[in-house]
Amino acid sequence: MPREKLVDFMDQAVAACVAHVDAGGLPFVGAVVDESGLISSFGVNRVRETRDASAHAEIIAMREVLAASGRKNLAGTTLLATGEPCGLCYRFALDHGIDAIYVAVDRDDAAAWGFDYRSSYTALGITDERRSAVLRPLPVHRGTEPFDRYLQSHTNQGR
Repeated sequence: MPREKLVDFMDQAVAACVAHVDAGGLPFVGAVVDESGLISSFGVNRVRETRDASAHAEIIAMREVLAASGRKNLAGTTLLATGEPCGLCYRFALDHGIDAIYVAVDRDDAAAWGFDYRSSYTALGITDERRSAVLRPLPVHRGTEPFDRYLQSHTNQGR
């Protein structure tokens, strides 16, 4: 998929993420694309509502594609994430054959915003080599806005 299309979809994911944060959610949205375009909705974290500890934004989007298509894997698809996935989401993506993961905000920046899940990588076998094989930075103009809004609404300390 051309980079311009990926940027467009990431911009849309960030806008959906801002709306989700404004509604009280976490600053993470995941979406799955392939050569035809967007093939999932913009997944948001649903852990609280579902009481499913694995209902992270990225996993929600990937599960949607698997369920709707009847596919056994996600080969030929790309995951877009407003914040770099945690170890659980990486594990799910890798185990289901995602080709690449594009992120607007990387794990170190997410940690600086108060979302430090870097220790989850080792626990789930996500080495730097495995991560770098699929990770593609895709910063967009409003990429940090969901994190700033979340921080402002929870601490009145936005950047």
